[in-house]
Amino acid sequence: MFMNMKRAKILAAGMSVCFLSIHFLMFYIFFKNDVTPMVYFNAFSIAFYCFMLFVVYKEWLPFYTIAVYLEVAVHMTLAVILTGWNSGFQITLIGMSVLAMYAEYTGRTLKIKYVKMLPACILGMALYIASYMYLHFHPAPYSLPRVTESTLSILWGFVVFIIMLLVLQLLVIIAISSEQQLEYQLSHDKLTGLPNRYHIASHFENLRQNHSSCWIAISDIDNFKKINDTYGHNCGDYVLRTIGELLSQKDALIGRWGGEEFLFVREHDNATDPYEFLEAIRKEIEQYPFTYDNQNLSVTMTFGMSCFANGEGIDDAIRDSDEKLYAGKNSGKNKVVNDMSHCPNPALSYQDPLTKVKNKTAYDKMLESLNWDIQKRTAQFAIVLVKALNTDSIYDNYGHDKGNDYIVGIARIICGVFVNSQVFRTGNDEFAVVLTNRDYYERDSLFGELKRRYEACSSDDSATPWNCYQASAGMAEYSANDRDVDSVIKRAR
Repeated sequence: MFMNMKRAKILAAGMSVCFLSIHFLMFYIFFKNDVTPMVYFNAFSIAFYCFMLFVVYKEWLPFYTIAVYLEVAVHMTLAVILTGWNSGFQITLIGMSVLAMYAEYTGRTLKIKYVKMLPACILGMALYIASYMYLHFHPAPYSLPRVTESTLSILWGFVVFIIMLLVLQLLVIIAISSEQQLEYQLSHDKLTGLPNRYHIASHFENLRQNHSSCWIAISDIDNFKKINDTYGHNCGDYVLRTIGELLSQKDALIGRWGGEEFLFVREHDNATDPYEFLEAIRKEIEQYPFTYDNQNLSVTMTFGMSCFANGEGIDDAIRDSDEKLYAGKNSGKNKVVNDMSHCPNPALSYQDPLTKVKNKTAYDKMLESLNWDIQKRTAQFAIVLVKALNTDSIYDNYGHDKGNDYIVGIARIICGVFVNSQVFRTGNDEFAVVLTNRDYYERDSLFGELKRRYEACSSDDSATPWNCYQASAGMAEYSANDRDVDSVIKRAR
């Protein structure tokens, strides 16, 4: 937040010093021109602003705001009535309204007791009109030399200009600062300080537009659930924060992909080998002295890496990196996988052999990650559940092969619609999609497209029964009222 109590006190104290200086000047001018009532009033004002410095020190800002406004309003109105309209004192009655409203804004921002200044501003305008009407019927009892009147008119115009310029400039700075802070909060993970999925998705769009060639890696903290179960979630937060600090120093775009997963993306260059880059990070994490509550922790990470060229195939590269990550986790962990041939049974335990989407085991792991995000209040996702219809009829009437073709076709439509999200086969004829990234923000239109595709298939009279794909689908979005993923899934059924 740009405005804080310290800055507010500095501004208020600076304003008091300025007003104090002005009243010394006014005291001299009125004394020199024998305007006795205003001499006394300015003597009071000098003492008043000395006291206001003490008020600022004690942080009595609401009292300061209304007291200063009333002092200015009474002083300027009395000065106009006594010396005439040509002295320009009335200009400050309008200029002070800007300062008064800014003072109210400051009180609201600091969440302290504040005074609504709109009635005071209306009072100032009423005094402006009333003093003009009074002078129209009652000549001023004192007159100032024309040179003094001209000088005062210029002075008050200059003072009001400075006040308005200062306030407007502060508002511009505050607006820019607030926008930057909001943009940072929207694009960065609160716990680790790293870019989040939203920021990374925006970066991918730029890569597509610029036809960039990059490598992508997805990493996962090994045995993270065990760390949480053994040492508590605060320890898990410590590990995530520490890894976030280490990764933020690397020469690549690195973001928190969800839960304990991180995503890396960097453009290809001849000076850096992607495998060696990730291997150096892996070794650094492995050797880093993680210590929590006097306990030494052994923390390692597994990486899966893939590449894409000319901004094309980003989604395929993410899926490939994800599969390599699972392969590395399934073959010993704490390694960088860039070639699936080095991993025995690569990713088989997380891939459905028929449809090639992820299986129930991978789905359970995803739900665990989503529950972690929900607990930390960083979750942002939706779930689509799809159930194939007439599956038993296809198997019974046309055989096992045709039934499998039917299931594969159902999955192909899902993957064709939700290209940026992970698809899981959770049962023989049931699928789930966890919508993230761009698919999350376009969830309504994509869900509508999914239903339209199935409706088009079911109404195609020329299609064979095993190509006439029919399915029911439901979607639910996570909200702050959901305690876990199960409540989201129940709404999607």
